[in-house]
Amino acid sequence: MNKARLVNELSTQLSLTKNETEERLVHLIDLMCQELKQQNTIQIPGLGQFETRERASYVAYNPHYKKKMRIPSKVVIQFTPTKAVKDELKGAGL
Repeated sequence: MNKARLVNELSTQLSLTKNETEERLVHLIDLMCQELKQQNTIQIPGLGQFETRERASYVAYNPHYKKKMRIPSKVVIQFTPTKAVKDELKGAGL
């Protein structure tokens, strides 16, 4: 699902215009990004939890130059779905 389809579905279900729905969606995404930048956890009941974690640095092999190179550590976003979402996906054969 892309952003346009999400806005269309939400505007239909919420009886809002597409512009109003898109504004609210953009505000939600901005708020989530701000919280994750501050390394806060976001818990959405019925969906799951978003959190940031630091991935450790590691050594990788570059086949083009035939050399080992160190990949630096970085912060990544992890999503953990709720049990209900996991069970729903199991039922769908995923």
